[in-house]
This record gives sequence, C-alpha cells and structure tokens, in this order.
Amino acid sequence: MPHNPDTGIWDSSYTPPQPHDLPAIRLYLREVFAQPEALTFHTTMVKEGRFSLDLIRSPNPEQAARLILDNERERLAQAALYWVSPEMTQVATAAATTLPENLRIDDTHQPAQHGFIVFAEPIGSYLGDALGDRRVDIAAASWGPLPGIPDATGITFYSVRDRDYLRHCLTRILSRPPKHTELHTALTATPEWLWDNEITLHHGHTIADLNRIGELSTLLAGQAVVPWLKVLYAAWLLMTQPGISHTEQATPNRRLQRREARDGVRTSDVRIVHVHRRHRDTPTDNQPTSTGERQYTVRWLVRGHWRNQPHGPDRSLRRLVWINPQIRGPQDKPLKTGHTVHVWDRPTNR
Repeated sequence: MPHNPDTGIWDSSYTPPQPHDLPAIRLYLREVFAQPEALTFHTTMVKEGRFSLDLIRSPNPEQAARLILDNERERLAQAALYWVSPEMTQVATAAATTLPENLRIDDTHQPAQHGFIVFAEPIGSYLGDALGDRRVDIAAASWGPLPGIPDATGITFYSVRDRDYLRHCLTRILSRPPKHTELHTALTATPEWLWDNEITLHHGHTIADLNRIGELSTLLAGQAVVPWLKVLYAAWLLMTQPGISHTEQATPNRRLQRREARDGVRTSDVRIVHVHRRHRDTPTDNQPTSTGERQYTVRWLVRGHWRNQPHGPDRSLRRLVWINPQIRGPQDKPLKTGHTVHVWDRPTNR
C-alpha cells in the first residue's frame, strides 16, 4: 500500500505512459476541457483566486474560465509532443539546480512554439490533494503563447490521478468502503491527468527573477511552481543542444491520425528524447595495482554544470552548454556520495 502509517502520507507510484500513448492523452485532455464539469470547476477556481495566468482579463469568472480552457485546448491541438526518458529527466533535474542566474528567458530556447511534454519520472511533488495527505507528482506540462500578451509563454503543469487514493478518500469521507457505483462516479468526475498548476513565463526575465518569484510564492502559498518550471526550462535547453540529447520518433496509429485530422488537431509524431550515447555515465575500469599508479577504492559522482562555450565568427559568441555528470572510479567499488544519495536508474539495454 502506498499509505505510510508512520507518516500518514500517501505516496502514489507514478507509472509513466508509453511514448505512443501521448496522442491519445492529448485528445483525452481536449475532450475533458470541453465538458461542462471542467467549466464549472475552473470557474470556481477563478472565483477563489486560484489561477495565476495573465490570461484572465474578464471580470466575469465563467468567461475567464472559458478563456483559460479554450486556450489550453487550442494549445494542445497545436502542440508538438515530447516524451522524456528517465535518464534525460534526471539530467534535466540536475541541470535545473545550476541554471545561471543571469540567463535570460528567450522563446528561442523552446523546442517548439506549442508543446506537450511527458516525463518518465516526476519533475517535482508536493503534499496536497483532497485530504492534504498525498504526495502529488508533477509529470507533464504544456506550453504556448498567451492571446493578447506579447513576449510571454503560458505553461500548465499536470499530475496523475491515483485510483487507490480516491478510494481511500471516499472511505475516510463515508466512514466505510465506497460502493462500486460511488467509486465509479468519483472516477468519472476525476480526470486521469489533472491540471495541477500554471505559470506565465515572461521573455526577457532572468533565472534570478524566477528564483525571486519562487521564494515569494512559497512564502505566500506554501507551494513552489518555479522549481518545476526550471526543470522544464533545462529540458528545453538540453533538447535543443547538439550532442547532449538524441531524439527518436513514434508515429501515432492511423486511427488516431484520422481522429486528429477530423478534430483539427496537429498530427504529430511523438519525439522521444534520450541522453546522447556519448554522454552516458560509464564508470572507468579498475586501475591495475602497480608501483606509481593510483588505486581507487570508491566510485564518485562528478557533478554536471553549465558552461558558456565560445562559438561563431572568431569564437566571439557564447552559447550555454551543459556538461553532463559522470560516475568515475572502478565499477566494482562502492559509490561515495557524501551527504547526498544519488540514484541512477538507467535502462540496461542502452
């Protein structure tokens, strides 16, 4: 059971979709946001001041909610689809913590103007949900321009529904296990992918500006969206950086392609983003024990970092590049991590 009786926290287990599932998820979300229930829910969120998008221009909460939902549906319709491997997600998460504070936000850093991205591992989490006792994982995001707001990108973060947690909530609320019809009704009313939070990314702002916004939002709301945003931004930079990532493609089946064409949705292959093979962490071989040569007794992590690399005419221009982390030392020796435990879970067939 994901519920920990010692802490009282429900830790959901995130099972990522497969890359070929993304077109269907995109169509599913567009259907969800067209339902009257979505309009009712988002109208309530607008009334309660729970939305941070600059898109809200109307004094009428229902009209504002409709604008938000319509914008998200249109964004998803035009989105390029990305699935980020576990290893690439780990690299992006590490890279996010060291983004230079003077780096300016630029829409040219985005791999596409509109996008929907699913990570194979969560990029953040917080304690919340219906009873405030569930560890909610953030695992996907959409992005795109905001109507009438120049030089800005709107970003929506998504979490995943936990069926067992929903049953747990109903049991607590009803003081008994829910009946099949009660659980079915609750599941029907709760989408599999949940619009969790949103933020406006203003072009020209710096990472230092984002950090100040993150500190303020954490102080006022107790929840920081900016760390998730920085992982997404690092992923954008890495995805568009030659030599760090490589991309495969998965083509949606013909039935989905016909459905997308009928619904006016961009027919898009799913871009599967991996760490480039040259940059994978490969432990060094054992050093031979001979006079004058050093023998290592542990493995250690060389942290990744960003570097301003010269390029262009006479190497006069600078481009931010990521130097991948590496694990060094003999493969059969223990990993020395200091005060931090680093877990690397990579496919064995790559």
